[in-house]
Parts: sequence; C-alpha cells; structure tokens
Amino acid sequence: MTLFSSLQWNDWLLLAGGAYLIGLNKAGLRGVNLMMIPLLASLLGGKTSSAVLLPLLLTGDFYALAVYRKKAELSYLKKMLPPAVLGLAAGMVIGRLVDDRVFTLLIAVFILVCLILMVYREFFRSGWILPDHWLAHGTGGFLGGLTTMVGHAAGPIMAAYLLALNLPKQVFIGTGAIFFLVLNLLKIPVQTLVWHTLTGETLLVSLCLVPFVLLGTFTGYPLVKRIPEKPFRLFIIITSAAGALKLFISLFA
Repeated sequence: MTLFSSLQWNDWLLLAGGAYLIGLNKAGLRGVNLMMIPLLASLLGGKTSSAVLLPLLLTGDFYALAVYRKKAELSYLKKMLPPAVLGLAAGMVIGRLVDDRVFTLLIAVFILVCLILMVYREFFRSGWILPDHWLAHGTGGFLGGLTTMVGHAAGPIMAAYLLALNLPKQVFIGTGAIFFLVLNLLKIPVQTLVWHTLTGETLLVSLCLVPFVLLGTFTGYPLVKRIPEKPFRLFIIITSAAGALKLFISLFA
C-alpha cells in the first residue's frame, strides 16, 4: 500500500491542519506550527513527515520572501549561514545513521528544547541581548541548521536567537525568511539523494496540502492583529508540550 492510499480521512484532516498552521507561521504567528510537528511525526514517522513537510515549508518561505525580502539584514545572514550549513551537515549525518524510531525521538527532544527556550524567554529573560560576537552567531546558526534538518524544529531556536540580537520586528521576520529559505532549499538534495525520503509519493501528498499553506498565509495577518500575544504564546507552549508528550508515549508504549 502506498503512502497516499494508506491515509484515512482523519489523517488528511490532521495534515491539512498542519499545512494551514505552517502558513500561519510564515504569516507572522511564530511558533504555531511547532505543535503539529510531533503529531505528524507520530502519524507518518519521523523521516516521512519531514519529507512531506519540506515542500510546504518552501511554499511558505517563498511567500515570506516576497513580502519581507527588503527588510532582511544581510550582515547577520553572512554570520549565521556558514555555521548553519555545518549544522545542516551534522543533521544529515545523524539522519543517515539512525533508524526512523531514533529520528522521531530526536524530533521530540528538539521540540522540548524549543519549548524550554520559549518558556525561558517568556518568564525569565525576555530582555536579554546577545553580544555581536562570532561565537554567539556561530552557536545560533549551527543549532538552527541542526534542528531544522532533524524535524524542521528550528523556529523557536532561531526566534530566540534573532530576538536576543534586539532586531526590529520587520528585520527579524525578513532575516529569518531568507535564512530558512536557503536552508530548506539545501535540504532537497539531502532528502532526495542521501536519505531517499523525498519521493514521488511524499511530493503527491505535499502537493495536495499546498492550498492549505497558502490559505494560512493569506488569513494569518488579520489573525496576528486580533489574537493577544501573551495568551497565544502560552497556548503554543502547552499544545506543543502535549504533542511532544504524545510522541514520547507512542515511541515507548
């Protein structure tokens, strides 16, 4: 049975919801897609879910690039991208060496790390500013590359890093848009030629979900203005933690 034919109607609902949340995330509701990553991993398996998500993330990336490209700060990208590529390479090796169960476990671990960062910024050190130093940029870039390669879970890590640099909101969004577009494009040969997870089957599933990503991007901006920021962030933390817990339970049940 193929991946496409094995999916039930309730699976498609979950996938469509995840695609919509990716669109919302690219529109400015940062972190909202984090809650879906462990759920999709438990549904499809870690590596397969990663392959299905990649074209959806790229769809959102190109949209974000079109809107925010003039706001990006290229000086920070020059400092972030080289160590991020090293992190991407480390994630590629990890994905090649481990089986899908361990890969899925790593996704859950990275989600929990992201949640810890979100809680830390929310309640303890929201005003902390990183120094403009090669070590800070190298660490942030490497962790971003590693976590985006293993489970597409780099959003909160990069948000914490970019916000700690005290970047203005528009610069933060534009710089992040180009950063993730470059890294997601680099994932294509890795998932196609090294992991062999990006296939015609996964692309067919992704193609069916692209309209929901676009719907999320077009409806995201009004939602950003209406949803109170602090309750929204708390909701993301709680739901993401529940998703990671579900993933752990499914692995060790």
